[in-house]
Amino acid sequence: MSGGVSQLESLLPRESLLWIFAAQLAVLLPHSVHLPLWLLGGWCIAVYWRLEVFRGRREMPGRMVKLLAVSLALAGLVLTYRRWFALEPMVALLAVSFTLKNIELVSRRDALLSLLLAYFLAATLFVFEQTIPYALYGILCVVIITAALIAQQGLGSARPGRALGMSAKLLAQAMPVMLVLFVVVPRLGPLWAVPQNSNAATTGISDSMSPGDLSELSKSAKPALRISFDGPVPPPEQRYWRGLVYTHFDGRRWSEPGADRGGLNWGRSGPGSRGHGRSHRGEGNDASERPLPAVGPRFRYQVIQEPSNSPWLFALARPHSETRGVRETGDDTLVYKMPVASRLAYDVRSWPRDNASSDARLDALERRNHLQLPAEGNPRARAWARARRDEGLSAEAISDALLNFYNRRFTYTLRPPALGADSVDEFLFSTREGFCEHFASSYVFTMRAAGVPARVVAGYQGGEWVEQQEYLLVREYDAHAWAEIWLPARGWVRVDPTASVAPERIRDGLQSAAADEFMQDALVPLHKFAFISRLQLQWDMVNYRWYKTVVSFDSERQQGLLRRILGEISPLRMALFIGLPMLLALLCLLLWLKLSSRGPTLPVASRLYLRFCQRMAGAGLARNPGEAPGDYARRIERELPRLGPIAARITSAYEKAAYGGDPLAEKQLRRLLRTFWPMRLAGDALRHTDSPTEGQSVGQ
Repeated sequence: MSGGVSQLESLLPRESLLWIFAAQLAVLLPHSVHLPLWLLGGWCIAVYWRLEVFRGRREMPGRMVKLLAVSLALAGLVLTYRRWFALEPMVALLAVSFTLKNIELVSRRDALLSLLLAYFLAATLFVFEQTIPYALYGILCVVIITAALIAQQGLGSARPGRALGMSAKLLAQAMPVMLVLFVVVPRLGPLWAVPQNSNAATTGISDSMSPGDLSELSKSAKPALRISFDGPVPPPEQRYWRGLVYTHFDGRRWSEPGADRGGLNWGRSGPGSRGHGRSHRGEGNDASERPLPAVGPRFRYQVIQEPSNSPWLFALARPHSETRGVRETGDDTLVYKMPVASRLAYDVRSWPRDNASSDARLDALERRNHLQLPAEGNPRARAWARARRDEGLSAEAISDALLNFYNRRFTYTLRPPALGADSVDEFLFSTREGFCEHFASSYVFTMRAAGVPARVVAGYQGGEWVEQQEYLLVREYDAHAWAEIWLPARGWVRVDPTASVAPERIRDGLQSAAADEFMQDALVPLHKFAFISRLQLQWDMVNYRWYKTVVSFDSERQQGLLRRILGEISPLRMALFIGLPMLLALLCLLLWLKLSSRGPTLPVASRLYLRFCQRMAGAGLARNPGEAPGDYARRIERELPRLGPIAARITSAYEKAAYGGDPLAEKQLRRLLRTFWPMRLAGDALRHTDSPTEGQSVGQ
């Protein structure tokens, strides 16, 4: 066994092994965020064992050890992942095969297979993230893997400088081909459309809301949405990006229909049932079945939404989207066909409700759902609502009275006090300090108690307009909750109780409304440093342009780009578009090969001295083959005495520059040759003419 291994070791030296392990480590490190840590530990054990084999301290594992390693790895995958048709387990399975290959890494064939797996695993980095840092790290991984491939060729190819230099050169040569293929190859659906295993939302807005939930989001300045408009931009007071509608109240928490009974259970019903689970109104009221308004949309825009691992999307009221996988619901919201696991771009048209009259009707079931309240709790709020109803006030008058109540006595704060069992009563008649969810929750509860159908809407409000790139940046701290009431003549009408207490929150944003409390819990309050805020905004603009240009380059954008370049897309024009750059690249390669075949490039001093010899040959006195520079200078002095002094100076400068490495001598040599044109002088000397002017010129 040891003799066979020793024979194979000659095919896979130590430098090759180290390059393979370096490539594997570079690829596995970023995956440690998504994959179980035991997998990285298993890789360390496999590498340690293989290095021990190389040192002769252990033998290659036998069949039983390999079978045990495979069994343990599969058991680990089964215990870690409950659902197999998802990104993480598929990538983990690839990483396991990549890791286990190390325990039988003995030949150059095994090395090539391992490095090919490394290319695949590096590509899966973009399954999880398509950001600029991941792209740069992915390029670094490809450079290292390619260098590891080069290192397997032997003959000094494993030296770091040579391997990395050759790898960078190969990838640079492949760059033009990559760009052409990026533009012309038909765009296919992304691999990351496969659902992920993670259930943790990153945008923070969930399918339920209780007092204090949204105020937690005020601590995060992470981007949530980036919105670009094709036409007019809504003013700040109309920037309500609705995402969820809460209709069920259990006395403390607002939730979507059925959320209090265990949620939507993606595992049983699947993503396709998501939209229907959001409404008790059934399929008949699905917005996709309603005709679009005859009046054109007021706003057309594209939303780039950050990953949320939730299916709900965000848009203005009365949205319509033709983006594949996006569906409208009867709640005036949009949902995606699966949880949003990576950045998602979708186009929307919106008809705000104040742009057209509503002909919708609220049936008995919907009315009952939007009047639902617990049987007991919050007696003072119920009594206040009954008193307004007994006064004969209309729904609008009751709403105005409640909003005036907020305006006179309440305070908007990011740090509201905790509330007890009767949270609405305590907020309305005791603490009177709250965030947007406190106002929306108490408003909807009181309006329902007065017999007015109402609901809570959650999403984002406002955003920062980025003038340089012309898009609206909506951050996590822009999360907001407001209310809607049903008026028979107008349908659902938006009412924002927060605007009665802190109108600057709607007009200027959270930072203006709560300047003293804004981001106070941050370890370093970066928003107070204007320079850092500008850098953050510049970085966000770079990310926005990266996504618009590269990540979201789908088939529609590809077709538009090709039409702008070619005029029309036809087989002949496509062949010319692809063939001409390839032909030009081939000609450049042939020219480079021809130039490089002339031999090694001479040093600067030698090229300058060769120019001196050529000029002397033109003057009639060529240098003999093998003649030393000093001998040549002395022959010039004998045969052309008038050129002897300057020839001696040139030769002396050349010898100091070429053999002594003197940079000053090289400059002197260049300066002497700049004025040395001996042909006319040499011709006159050969005819034995003796001109004083010429002698003075030579002396100079």
